[in-house]
Amino acid sequence: MTVTVHMHGNLRRFLTGGADRTVLEVAPGTTIEALLVGLGAERDTWLVALNGATADRDHVLHADDQLDCFEPVAAG
Repeated sequence: MTVTVHMHGNLRRFLTGGADRTVLEVAPGTTIEALLVGLGAERDTWLVALNGATADRDHVLHADDQLDCFEPVAAG
């Protein structure tokens, strides 16, 4: 099944060529956390939104899900 992943800000470095968005093929039963681990982005991702709403990392992905990943924001 496929899911769309949108990496915001510096998280783009985890996608091929620094793209901000990609469509990935994942196995049924894949969690958000497993997807992030596969990309190497689990430590750098602060917040995830699934289909427009915040989601826990243990949420199981479904076909055609849209995942937005955000990094922490620092102010100075």
